[in-house]
Amino acid sequence: MGRKFYDIHYHLFDLSHPNLLAFFMRDDLISKNSIRKVLLKFPFMMKLLPLWMLILASAKAAIRIKEYLSTDARNFRNLLSVIEGAIEYHFLYTEYFLLKGNRYFGNKSGAKYNKIVLSPLLMDFGYKNLRNEDCFYNLPPSKPVMNQVVDLFNAIWFYYNYDLIIHPEKERRLKLVPTSISKEEKLFEIYPFLGINTQNYDLREIAALFDKYFRGYEEDADPALRQKKLFDKLGTRRIDLEEMIFRKKEQADNDYYSYLFAGIKLYPPLGFDPWPDENDSELEKVRFLYSECIRRKIPITVHCSDRGYITSPDAYELTDPSKKWQKVLSRPEFKDLRINFAHLGTQHNSKKEWQKTILQYFDTNRFVFTDCSCQTPHKADYEKVMKIMNSDTESRILFGSDYVINLIWSESYNEYLYNFIQTSHLDDRQKELMCEINPKKFLFG
Repeated sequence: MGRKFYDIHYHLFDLSHPNLLAFFMRDDLISKNSIRKVLLKFPFMMKLLPLWMLILASAKAAIRIKEYLSTDARNFRNLLSVIEGAIEYHFLYTEYFLLKGNRYFGNKSGAKYNKIVLSPLLMDFGYKNLRNEDCFYNLPPSKPVMNQVVDLFNAIWFYYNYDLIIHPEKERRLKLVPTSISKEEKLFEIYPFLGINTQNYDLREIAALFDKYFRGYEEDADPALRQKKLFDKLGTRRIDLEEMIFRKKEQADNDYYSYLFAGIKLYPPLGFDPWPDENDSELEKVRFLYSECIRRKIPITVHCSDRGYITSPDAYELTDPSKKWQKVLSRPEFKDLRINFAHLGTQHNSKKEWQKTILQYFDTNRFVFTDCSCQTPHKADYEKVMKIMNSDTESRILFGSDYVINLIWSESYNEYLYNFIQTSHLDDRQKELMCEINPKKFLFG
């Protein structure tokens, strides 16, 4: 079978998926440095006029901003070039450039890894216009994450049924053709996580989601059996929004959607409350979610960084692993919750409190993990991983890329993966733990 490289923290979305206000307001996308670059285009005006008077030069400002986007904002344009593309091609497109790079991955002689296991994390962005009460179109549909699920399943279906090749007639174009290779020969294995914010559902709806997507998981005593069931379902489901709404295939086959998701993604900055003890009905829902994840052996990845898609005014408190999450993990009934606190618990301004809390959980909760996603775009960044990786922690640290969001800092997915493989801050054994042994245990038990 060869060696498998696991990327435990991956994203697939286009601009129709996120809350666009949250997307464009990310402080790592529109930053102090990017604004400074734009303002430096106006050195003469900055000396003579207050900032508000720049409005009077709107035409010139527009030209300068366009110049910034076409020259200085290379990474931003690179990100948009991916998420503006047809989402059905996403995995095919990413694979094409990895294989074109001809390094480390694939079935060729000398490849370090024959497979890459991806865990795309869907994010429950919720009802995007609930706060736009003064807008005319202010009533949201009732299924906040449904379009993402449809797009994800179809992208996976396309990946296992087609290939991209150089277009024989059109220069600098790719062409979609039916695949000539088996699922076993494909570079990617894709095991996604379903995004859930319990505040967007009532208890009955949450129970229905578990019954729909995680039916039968409680019977999987053997991790190899769980992985086989997930693999067998890959590329077998192509659906549309009508089917998801009216559920005709599901009514004919209760297991139609089971084993399409490997885990659950939680995102406190968007309002998910890990322990809403001031609200009995919400607390009942999160208790149910954790209990079902333990009973069915479902892993959870939770955002744990003070940056990201922030829409909740309580984002910091909800994300802080020492507050709400401490109330969860200190309870005996949730001691076996399998949870990955993503992004190494990174706080900016050099704070380490969140990371220290996660490392302390390693001592008390045997299924707590953390991943390096978004924190290691450069080879030198793995020094921060090396500093926390020792005999007590090495079995809990996972590799993750945060692709496609990492394109804000990285040139490509290829570069992010290569930098991990090439970094001198980790030895071969540590790398093997992070990208092979630990994530397999996290995903499948």
